[in-house]
Amino acid sequence: MADEIFHPEEKVPESGVYQVQHYRHRLYHEAALLRGSSFPVCSECGHNVRFRLVRTAPPIECDRNFATVKCQTAG
Repeated sequence: MADEIFHPEEKVPESGVYQVQHYRHRLYHEAALLRGSSFPVCSECGHNVRFRLVRTAPPIECDRNFATVKCQTAG
């Protein structure tokens, strides 16, 4: 999945850190996104922004020492 490219308005498949690739106006940067949310549209390049998973990072609520909700696992 790390090489898969995601587009705005698609559902985020895994919580984690994503590389954000803008069209022409900004260098790549990283952002944390939560599973089940939607990849956002950029206010500058609109739907021309792309996302690539760098590393998964489950929400703290899913950690056994901090569990406050029942979390789904990948796959």
